[in-house]
Amino acid sequence: MREIMVVYDDGSMGSVAVSRLDSLIASGRIKSFMRADGWVRVGIDPIRRIKCHGRDRRKNVHDAMRRLGG
Repeated sequence: MREIMVVYDDGSMGSVAVSRLDSLIASGRIKSFMRADGWVRVGIDPIRRIKCHGRDRRKNVHDAMRRLGG
């Protein structure tokens, strides 16, 4: 299992399984993570899109519509 270095929202550092990275980003629990080319700051640096499944996907669409006034 491959692991990646992360900085949590409280500033502490650790390593997590790569398979958990998307869920940690989506939950807002990490501020940054290490890629081969350096640290990525979540919400600032470009990252690939996180795939949503099931109810979470629909919830995100409804939240976006609500923010847009629709």
